[in-house]
Amino acid sequence: MFYHVARGWRERSRAQNKAEKHTLVEHRKAHGVLVYHRGRPVGWCQFGPSKELPRIDNMRDYAPSHQGDLWRITCFFTDRDYRRKGVARAALNGAIRYMKERGVEVVEAYPVDPKRRHSSDMFWNGTPDLFDSAGFTKVCKLGRERWIFKKTL
Repeated sequence: MFYHVARGWRERSRAQNKAEKHTLVEHRKAHGVLVYHRGRPVGWCQFGPSKELPRIDNMRDYAPSHQGDLWRITCFFTDRDYRRKGVARAALNGAIRYMKERGVEVVEAYPVDPKRRHSSDMFWNGTPDLFDSAGFTKVCKLGRERWIFKKTL
């Protein structure tokens, strides 16, 4: 729910977030892809139109890279036992395929700069290398730790 709410994240309870996410999914206002290995979910990627994920708009230094219909890739999760095995790449490819099939023109992503000291669990936005390898273009820095990457589909 972090990217679904523009403000007031810290005041929200876990139960409130869970209930609201459930409602968003029921009303098709939340997008994501799951990655499975032998029937077990091992990763996911959240994405969607900018109006569904407004938190980025409130980040200092943010300016959209595109005017018009803009979609965003905001976060990934990979099960600890499956990290460094291509799960995030598979999720990203699935998200791109989904967006292309629906006529999305431009997508942004906001990976964390791995050159700054982070533990591996801080890369839930992905890394620049992940988006480079998928044909995204680095647009500009976003704050101290993130970049804006863009891809025209």
